[in-house]
Amino acid sequence: MGIGWMTALKLVPWGDVIEATPKIVKGAKKLFTSTREAARPGAGGVATVPPGGSDPAAVAQLAHALQAQVAVLEKEQRDSAELIASLAEQNAHIVKAVDALQKRVRLLSAICLVLLASVAMLVVWAAQR
Repeated sequence: MGIGWMTALKLVPWGDVIEATPKIVKGAKKLFTSTREAARPGAGGVATVPPGGSDPAAVAQLAHALQAQVAVLEKEQRDSAELIASLAEQNAHIVKAVDALQKRVRLLSAICLVLLASVAMLVVWAAQR
């Protein structure tokens, strides 16, 4: 049988995760920005130099096909960068939520200990009367 989800959550070094989250978000935004800048017109074109002795019409057709392929790949790269940025932001939100939940659990544990001590004191007090 697999380990429980609470055990799995305890094994995660949340301090490291929380510490690394801003770096992940910053890296994803940098990737997204660089991808967007690379997609601007004139930013790195496709070389269409025909090889010697080739049919000019075939070379032009090949160049057109390659340019279309590059455009598709650039769109896929932009979409991937957007997805990575979105996942990094979601990860940051999840880490914040888990951190808040951990703080609440600590607070509730402390309250439970205080209540347990109070009940124990009441039992002792009632037993003495």
